[in-house]
Amino acid sequence: MSDRAETLVACVVLIDEQGRCLLNSRPEGKVYAGWWEFPGGKLEAMETVEEAARREMKEELGIVVPNTSPWVTLVYDYPHARVRLHFVRAWQWLGQPRAMEKQTFGFFSAQECPSPLLEASEPIFKWLQMPKHWLMVKNADDALVETTLKERHFDGVILCGNHSEKLTQWRKKAQDLGIKEIWVDASAAQALQQSADGVFVDEGQTFETVSHKRFAVKADNDKWDWIAQSGALFAWVDPSIRVASSAWLRLMSQNSVPLFLTNVKINDECLLRPHGAHGWIETI
Repeated sequence: MSDRAETLVACVVLIDEQGRCLLNSRPEGKVYAGWWEFPGGKLEAMETVEEAARREMKEELGIVVPNTSPWVTLVYDYPHARVRLHFVRAWQWLGQPRAMEKQTFGFFSAQECPSPLLEASEPIFKWLQMPKHWLMVKNADDALVETTLKERHFDGVILCGNHSEKLTQWRKKAQDLGIKEIWVDASAAQALQQSADGVFVDEGQTFETVSHKRFAVKADNDKWDWIAQSGALFAWVDPSIRVASSAWLRLMSQNSVPLFLTNVKINDECLLRPHGAHGWIETI
């Protein structure tokens, strides 16, 4: 662990109606001038992350952001400083963005990436491309799975246990059903894991059996440093933890990857946004 003092920073992922996010270049005279990053800046004395985010959006872009939602917190060591970056998301603002600091700015889709981009901002783009609504298949038969996928929209499917052996079968149907990704759990054979789009490490399973660079693990307040270093794509939250509970707020205070709920059944992602959840997983 580094003994360098941390600089606390609020970073805003401002998302428009097309799902694009705003980035701007660092102004001349600053470290990494010309490099792209998400707008934001240092927290002032006695200032909360949300207060800093709203102030910085007014100072940098001339817009008013009524509300922001917590998302992830990243710690990054640059040569000039060690920063703790509190990323928040916002979907609404008042006014037209302007280059108040003579910087360049623009809206970019998750598939785009302006260059050069500050390294601490790189994970954001892979997170923005993740499925938000998952169906986890554990005990249901094929008929129920197909009916569920046809009746309701899901972005991704997680095949657990013996269901992982039907990966090829479900992949052939995925496009017609609107499925972007199909994962298996960590009990699947390595060949199946490598053929899937990712691996879900379920309760009682171990990370050591994972043979895929894209994987998810259980959220744990005591393991955020390890989770960040492991390269996990996201973390799933125990069903006993409810949004807005003290346990949820503790997770959101330092989570190094996006969080997915496992105890809700909804059809509108907007309901989760104020709480900071990136998405949700339903099990059948």
